[in-house]
Amino acid sequence: MLSESFVASLLTSNSTHSTSATLKDVGICVQEFRPNPSLQLGFKKSTTEPNCLAVNKGHIFAVQAGKAVVHVYSRERNNHEATVPFPERIRSIALVGEGILVLGTEGGKLMLWEVCTGRQVMTPATHLQPVTSLVVDPTNNFILSGSEDSNIHVWSLPDLISFSKPSSADQSLSASYSHSPIRTISNHATAITSIAVGHSINRSNIAISTSRDGTAVVWEYRTGKILHTYLLPSQPLCLAVDPADRAFYVGYEDGSVQLVDFFKTQSVQHVLHDADHQATPTQLPVGDKWLPPSSELGATICLSLSYDGTSLLSGHRSGAVASWDVGRARYGASVASLNSPVTNLHMLEPTGLPQKPGRVTIHQIVKPRLDHGLTGGQSAVDAVPATYHVNVHLNASYTKPEPSSSVLHDFSATLSHPSFPSSLISESLLDLYSSSENTSKNRTALPIQMETSSQPESSARMESLEAEIKSLKKQLSTQKSTHQSDVAQIIKLRDHNAELSDLNSELLSQQQAAEKQRAEKRVKLEERARKRREAWFEAEKKGHNGDKLMKDMESEEDSELESSDNEMSD
Repeated sequence: MLSESFVASLLTSNSTHSTSATLKDVGICVQEFRPNPSLQLGFKKSTTEPNCLAVNKGHIFAVQAGKAVVHVYSRERNNHEATVPFPERIRSIALVGEGILVLGTEGGKLMLWEVCTGRQVMTPATHLQPVTSLVVDPTNNFILSGSEDSNIHVWSLPDLISFSKPSSADQSLSASYSHSPIRTISNHATAITSIAVGHSINRSNIAISTSRDGTAVVWEYRTGKILHTYLLPSQPLCLAVDPADRAFYVGYEDGSVQLVDFFKTQSVQHVLHDADHQATPTQLPVGDKWLPPSSELGATICLSLSYDGTSLLSGHRSGAVASWDVGRARYGASVASLNSPVTNLHMLEPTGLPQKPGRVTIHQIVKPRLDHGLTGGQSAVDAVPATYHVNVHLNASYTKPEPSSSVLHDFSATLSHPSFPSSLISESLLDLYSSSENTSKNRTALPIQMETSSQPESSARMESLEAEIKSLKKQLSTQKSTHQSDVAQIIKLRDHNAELSDLNSELLSQQQAAEKQRAEKRVKLEERARKRREAWFEAEKKGHNGDKLMKDMESEEDSELESSDNEMSD
């Protein structure tokens, strides 16, 4: 049976609602949308802000609000897999395919983390303020980043993750350029609230961005050409693009939703590519907004569309997930009522349809490590470093052999085999033995010579080859066990390193708290000294003994400090 589900993340740190027993401490929910809306799964102890959730086939990545930490949840095992710390606070994330997580930082940088290798690439701080919106195009070649500085940068993903050295004479300048955006859009006046891209993979694919200045701009991210500007009736918070790129939807602060139809304007050609309409902005009427049934829903924080595009889901500040009927242009029903503001919605692929298996599967992520050979975009040589290891599972069902290509079938079978095939070892040993015994001229005659040789000689040769194969198998087993022990030791060291990092962060927070306490104490002492001086002057003006008054005040302060110290020790 065909069914649709979605993943919803919550801002639990801003919860103002009563906590039910089912949703207690739940920060991420997997909810069925059709045919029967119901809660399927919940992950606890997570709180995420808008644009801070990413989902692929195997994992859920959630940035923790106000922290430089990403929680990773396994969809296969339905548990919390890892807590990954980063050097800067994260404000937005997006996935490139299945294996690269892009993170926008508080300082205006981009970090790219290859989850199956642990490699981490960081760009310079090209944004002047935090990166609050990230999106990847359907071809996985471009990254669009929006910031509170009102600018949108377009990045080339191959340039960011390439191991190749700069080709120009000035390598430092070329390296800096390879980690810079290829173009910038500056048509907004204030902070960017949301970015979305169309579903096309040709050169005319569109991008849509909204800003707190009340505008929505449609443009081509490959060329930077501005196609059209829409003046919105309210301040937008989020948007979603129709599956056929015919329109987009905007969510507002008052909980309403508005449909912006590209084809509503009469034009001979597509309105976005009509030169007569590109220069004139379009004012959207207030009456076209789809109003919620009650103002208690709160602001529309996130939007997502169903698989067929007939239903629009919206997450609200009240914790409600609402469904809107696109055909009837009105509110449909409440899908879920959660405890905290719903900050992100991600629709999953519908189950019940035939799906093509992927080439690889990532069962376990590899945490980013501080390896200078892997963290940079350019290596010391124009090649992949020797320490670069990919931790993925090759799917044997992906490559289907063609009847006319037996070589490709053998290669695919070998590539997808769980271990090195023994038949291939035997063939390789036989080929190695024949190459050492025969010259290149009579190498083709080897099969005939083997067939015409005497039976005792052939059997003796086969026995020696079998003995050599057994010896090689024994060596292979020993090497495999050694490799497994090395891997276990590496994993143990990585866990120990993570524990040390957590301990360092805790000690740093304690040091900061102690410094803050000392500064507060110093301010109090200075304030008391100022009051004593003022009291001394006042007493002297009135003809009293100012020194005696100061001694009395000092004794009172000492007694107060002693009592406060006793209370803190208790």
